[in-house]
Formats: sequence, C-alpha cells, structure tokens
Amino acid sequence: MLTIDRDVQFLTEQTLVQGVEAYQADGGIIIVMDPRDGAILAMASTPGYDPNRYEDYTAKERINPAVSSMYEPGSVFKILTMACALESGVVTPNSVYNDEGIIEVGGREIYNWDRRAYGQQTMTQLLVRSLNVGAAMLSTTLGPSRFYACLEGFGIGTPTGIDLQGEATGLLKEPGDSDWAESDLGTNSFGQGVGVTPLQMITAASAIANHGLLVRPHVIYQQIDGSDVFTAQPQYLGRPISESTARTVTDMMIDVIQYGADQALVPGYTVAGKTGTAEIPSPAGYIDEETITSLIAFLPSSDPQVIVLVRLDRPRTSRWGTQTAAPLFSQFAQRLVVLLEIPPDNVRQSIAASIGG
Repeated sequence: MLTIDRDVQFLTEQTLVQGVEAYQADGGIIIVMDPRDGAILAMASTPGYDPNRYEDYTAKERINPAVSSMYEPGSVFKILTMACALESGVVTPNSVYNDEGIIEVGGREIYNWDRRAYGQQTMTQLLVRSLNVGAAMLSTTLGPSRFYACLEGFGIGTPTGIDLQGEATGLLKEPGDSDWAESDLGTNSFGQGVGVTPLQMITAASAIANHGLLVRPHVIYQQIDGSDVFTAQPQYLGRPISESTARTVTDMMIDVIQYGADQALVPGYTVAGKTGTAEIPSPAGYIDEETITSLIAFLPSSDPQVIVLVRLDRPRTSRWGTQTAAPLFSQFAQRLVVLLEIPPDNVRQSIAASIGG
C-alpha cells in the first residue's frame, strides 16, 4: 500500500498539465509531501511516457525527473542559507546589513537579480526581496566549513534514501574538491552552482516545516504478506537546525509570501514559502532568458500538514517564479486543502481555543 493519495495525485497531474500549458513551459514537476513523516502524497512530472508503449521511449524519457534529475534550484535555496546563518549565530532576525548591490567573492562579482542596491536591509527583507548579495554575505560570513557542513545536514549532495529506484545524488562541491572555487561560496548561497533533485529540495525545506527535524521521504505506507503487516514509521535523518531557528525561518517565509510573492496566497490560510528563478547552465555558460521557476511552500504555517514543490521548466509567459510557479501553487493549494480536509486558520484557532477552554 502506497502513501500516494489517488485524489491528490489526480489533482496534481491535472494542475501540472494545465500549468505547463498556461505558462507555455517545456515541462514541470509537482511534489506533495507530509513534512511530519515524509509521506509522499503525490508526485507528477510532464512530459511523461505511456507505459503501455514502454519500448517506444528511451531510458532518459522513462526516468522520474522528480527523483533522478538534477537542476540548479535558484533562490528557493536562500531559505537554507538563512537557516544556516541563524543557527550558527552569525546573524539574528534583527540583524541589518548594507546592501550595495554588488559583492565580490573569490574574484567574482555577484549582483542582485535586478542589479539594484537596497541599502540597509533586515534579514527578513533579504528573503522577501530575494537579494543575492545578502545571501552571499551570509555564506561568506559563515565561512566554508560551517556553510557546507550545514547544507550537508539538510541532505544536500546526498540521496534521501527514498524507496524508489534511480535516485540521483545531487551535487555539492566543497573546498578540497578539484572543481570547487572560492567564488562557489558566494553563488551556492542563492542556489547557483549546486545541484539538487526536486525531491532533495522539498525534503530539505521540510525540515523547516517540521520544527528542524529532517525526515526521510517514502512512498510505501504498508506491506502486507498474509497475516504479516509492516507499517512504515517515520525515519529521521537528523536535526540540521533547532526548533527555534525553524520557527524564525518560517515567520520569514510567511512574510516572503505576503509581501514578495502574494500570488501564492491561499485565502483563509497562512502560507510560508519561497520562490525561485534559476538560470539554466550550459557548456557555454548560462542560457539567456531561459529559466526554471519554482516555489516551495507549506501550510498551515502554525502546524504544517503539507509541503508542496512546484517547478516549471522554461516558461515563456514570464521568466519569474513569482509570476508562474506562485499563482499555479495558489490555484492548486485552494483545491488541495479541500481534498485533505485541512481547516482554515480561523477554524483551527477556534477549535484550539475551545479545547484550551
């Protein structure tokens, strides 16, 4: 028996096909997971293949890209950088830095996505405005040892161990590796030059939703052999951040959705999330005007019951995650909460008050 919810899977596939068409993308991926125990409720990707004509497709066409294909995640990765910086104590939520619109790391100049300078910025404003310069400031302040050790704690560069075949390892270059450069310390902070699978990225983000605990994702709920029944139990992979840090980053992610990506809002629910717009690398450098847009979000933020990753490959209506992945998530989540019977914030608060009374 699988953790896959048939109704949620159908909605996920339907939404993804509609989203790829609406935003004129080459393809996309949506994953829905319970961050509390790692159960995969739905996983869809397009284009896919017809298993009735298995031999008509190449091995590459038959893989599950949500598990087996790496990509550079872009700005969704900043939530991990921020979590690492807060956990290490190099900044506090109230820390302020002067954003000059450029920072040099290892001889490479790093700019904000809009080439603007923002002056005095708080840590929350850094995430809301998705400032590359601020993210690079955090990683360089942490230094290579603490930064990469923390990312490893989130499972970056390591298979999650999901009970599916063909999982890719991911790519996390570190000091001492022949292909690591000092400039990577800056660019990795905002998800460039690091490779993840969609499954790795949602699993890492789920640790923030799950009070700092990293849990292994799985699709097998139960195995039944005659009278023998084995029910899967949550497998915790570690605690990359404290519960306090997880709560702080969650609060920041709420502001990101409210003030930086309001097209991802879900009426009646407080959503915590982060969008990403990742340039696509090629042997000749990054491809102009082509991006992978994404959003990772969970709700309800006070007691996360579901976390969702939405990814669109090369959307043509807009190159930005705020204008593609964010509204697609909102459309999807408004139906998802009904299927999963997740009550809105005011109902949950009323129930909690009643129980407390």
